[in-house]
Amino acid sequence: MTIEFMLGLQILADIALCLAIIFLIRVANREIKKRPPAIDTETFSEFKKLIEDSRGSTDYLFQALNEVKEIGYALDKKEKRLRALIKETDAESEDRKSGDSSRKKKYEDVIKMADQGLTEKEIADTLNLAEGETSLILNLHREKNENFTLINNTS
Repeated sequence: MTIEFMLGLQILADIALCLAIIFLIRVANREIKKRPPAIDTETFSEFKKLIEDSRGSTDYLFQALNEVKEIGYALDKKEKRLRALIKETDAESEDRKSGDSSRKKKYEDVIKMADQGLTEKEIADTLNLAEGETSLILNLHREKNENFTLINNTS
């Protein structure tokens, strides 16, 4: 077997393949021409039904996604609230650790500000306290001073 023979055999195989392709294309064209160009009403109604089913499924999916989105927003809000509560709890535990010294300082500040002539509301706003707490601190301070004065007077 020489190279020329192999090339000749290859050319013959290519020609046979080309003829087979041409034959298949002609058969396909004849089949296409035999079919009527009109749309089959049964196939069209099935296609229409498939489109309607697809729309219904899409609407259902859209509603489900909106619900998931709303749930996500609600979870985000709850997470933020939990984080805020954790921070508050941490701050309160730190306050408890620092304990009486910070409370004492706050009470002393209330008394100093009252001695300077500030009103209970002004003191409460400045120190970020409730007015009732400010009032209670001042009343306890007055009573303590009155009791101390009475004890010193009777001695």
